[in-house]
Amino acid sequence: MPNHPSTTLLAYEKPEQQVDPRRWYALAVILLPILLNSLNTYMIQVALPLIQDSLQASFSDAQLIVTGFSLSLAVALIISGKLGDMFGRKRLLYIGVSGFTLMALLGGLTSNPTLLIVIRIVQGLTAALIQPQVLSLLQVNFLSREKGLVFSIYGAILGFGFAFGLILGGILVNWNPFDLGWRTVFFFNVPFGILVLLCLPILPETRGRGMQSVDWSGIFFLISGLFLLVYPLSEGQKQGWPLWIWGCLILSLLLLFAFIAVEIRKQKQGGAPLIDLSIFKQHLFKVGMASVVLIYLSMFSFFFVLTYYLQFGLHYDAQATSFMFLPLGCGFFLTSLVSSRIVQKWGMVVLKIGALTTGICCFLFIVLLQVDAVHLLQSPYIVVLLVYGLGLGLVTTPLTRVVLGTVPLKDAGTGSGLFNTFMYLSGALGVALISILFSAALRQPLASAALSDYVRAFSTSLAACGGLALAAFVFLCFLPESKDQLNERQ
Repeated sequence: MPNHPSTTLLAYEKPEQQVDPRRWYALAVILLPILLNSLNTYMIQVALPLIQDSLQASFSDAQLIVTGFSLSLAVALIISGKLGDMFGRKRLLYIGVSGFTLMALLGGLTSNPTLLIVIRIVQGLTAALIQPQVLSLLQVNFLSREKGLVFSIYGAILGFGFAFGLILGGILVNWNPFDLGWRTVFFFNVPFGILVLLCLPILPETRGRGMQSVDWSGIFFLISGLFLLVYPLSEGQKQGWPLWIWGCLILSLLLLFAFIAVEIRKQKQGGAPLIDLSIFKQHLFKVGMASVVLIYLSMFSFFFVLTYYLQFGLHYDAQATSFMFLPLGCGFFLTSLVSSRIVQKWGMVVLKIGALTTGICCFLFIVLLQVDAVHLLQSPYIVVLLVYGLGLGLVTTPLTRVVLGTVPLKDAGTGSGLFNTFMYLSGALGVALISILFSAALRQPLASAALSDYVRAFSTSLAACGGLALAAFVFLCFLPESKDQLNERQ
């Protein structure tokens, strides 16, 4: 890629034969912000119990430290993609990485749980500026025949960030350099973020087609609707499901329906809607997005209940919890790296095998719990988690390419934002819903619940995770069967 930050390339004006051969050197720079966000997310997940104890925060506060980030990230992603199309993707990356790094510094300095929640919410907003720009740059800077490899590398980076983030978080918390404790996982992101900022000038600026007006009414209805949907679900169990929770849920549905009506009206009038809903007319996009929702609901729910069971049911420390996720992350990393070649050879059946494998592994986990519910660091569990990770890499990484491959280049930012919004919203909803199911199946307060109670709750939750993965498999059956059909559709 050209080493001129002032160079502006319009995505719709750049034919494939004119892409710069030096783009491969810039690929690492494009992916660095994703690695920064991924490592941050999973390091904090491991350190959360220590953060709660150190700040004398309530369990509700601890959950908001995680869900506040995910919620703000999810509701801002579509807008971020649109802004990247309009004002430049590299410019948004600069703003996002700078804000993310600053929030990491402030998060490591604070000693107030409420302030930390606010910092995490703002950090989620800055992360939302990063995600769609990265996927847009991958879309517009590489040839169609290269995108399979590029998205495989992207998925492998996510897998690496997942596996290494959990391990690194556990190591840093137990190592406790300079007696910083959990603050180390925040401060780690500061030099990393500065490194990313120093590397960004290598990227050229890219935009969508021309300047467009901002759909402020659509933004209001979308953000309000999503917030009033996710937040009450996260708080309902803790608050005892008062009437205001149900009122918020009903209002969220009304706002989301209003958003759809406003977007359709603007599109018919020739305006510039926040989302071009006509992309949902494409069969592959609809099926792909339904599959995205289901597989990520299953995945994030599985991560949550496994961490919950390990740390609260079996009283694992941060490092032991991180090592439990290691085989899963390794499997995800390996299949994400080679998924492009496998899909090119075998077609969509690979995604179906991946979804089916993750579903089966959830039910195998339930069987193992009936045999030995305590010693999870033994070979049977390690094998199941490894196979689960292998299946997850086979379905999630190719699915990214399938869905985004249906979006025109001029709307690459909007499409990327939509994809990421569905993904992270599925994660936020998954955690909220599975925690309700887990608590209902536990039937006891956390402090007084016996191991048998945790096993019952964990097994029930695993069954739900497996069912969601199998539902994703059913939707994937409606995708093109062969690699030739897939290439024709893309």
